[in-house]
Amino acid sequence: MTKLDCHELQTFWDLAGSQVKIKALEVALSRSLFDVLLEPCSIEEIAHKLAIPSANIKGWIDLLWSMGCVDTAVDNKYITSALAKRYMTSVSAMDCSQALQFRFQTLRHFTEQFEALLYVSKNHTALSSAMAPLWAKAAKAQIFQEQRAVTVPALDRILDRVLNVTIAAETPLHFLDLGGGPGLVALSLARRFPNSTGVLFDFPETAKVAYKNVIAEKLEHRIEVQSGDLNKQSPNGQFDLIWCSSVLHFLDDANAAIKRISALLKPNGILLILHAEQTAEKKQCEGVLPFYLPMVMKGNYLPKQGEIAALLDQNGLDVLQSEEITDFPMSSVWLYCGRKVQ
Repeated sequence: MTKLDCHELQTFWDLAGSQVKIKALEVALSRSLFDVLLEPCSIEEIAHKLAIPSANIKGWIDLLWSMGCVDTAVDNKYITSALAKRYMTSVSAMDCSQALQFRFQTLRHFTEQFEALLYVSKNHTALSSAMAPLWAKAAKAQIFQEQRAVTVPALDRILDRVLNVTIAAETPLHFLDLGGGPGLVALSLARRFPNSTGVLFDFPETAKVAYKNVIAEKLEHRIEVQSGDLNKQSPNGQFDLIWCSSVLHFLDDANAAIKRISALLKPNGILLILHAEQTAEKKQCEGVLPFYLPMVMKGNYLPKQGEIAALLDQNGLDVLQSEEITDFPMSSVWLYCGRKVQ
């Protein structure tokens, strides 16, 4: 049979269908369906465990099967897929259930405000202080889950490629995790470089969350937690390595921020800065803007391609390497590895 091309409207029909997929997954996560299906269950058994009429749920389960969240088992039973077991069950060390629900909810809230925001003047200077309590709340669960399951593994791969020759594991370096959230990046750096010490810097509310995680890992003798608003304050210290992920989005002046970050580096110190960017490529914009347009419409900074490299150069940093990182939360980001000019 000859396979016909999809209609040119199919992309937009798919957008409509994605709303059903999102809701199906949200309900599954909120009802802990994937925990229930760690053991094979029939439709009737699922219905009994979730207290839902069995006649109503087979289509739901089949949709989740089509999305790769559920597998079929023998005797007409269903079981959680390997992917869902890894990222959507409470027994997994990589559980991202709350993080996924958080992203669904925040983006849904934005879509409800979309048209109104078109008519609102941007108030960029108030954003950082206004978001601090919300960021701290997210750091306790949702951002914690994303750092654990996505950011820290990506960090390991980045360090393997970028720094495995430049900085040996035994090097006694002093690092900074700038805008560190719950602190899992700082903890990972401390483990990777056992002779290192470090500083984590974030808003005061978030710094309290991070400090509890540092204490829990018994690394308070090596990681100092500092707090403040980077628009107004800088961390104390001089650093061999600075990790800065998605921080510029929330600052008033990107150039001033890079200038302050550069001043924190020792001569030959390394800055690893990761940020989403908007390029002139249509497909790239399609992947980035759905996640970052909410911030842009509220006045936050989304760099254009090449802007961060230019800012590094203007502030005494040589760009040693740049590359697109595609396995970061939500959309791809660009990594710039800069070295402080002596």
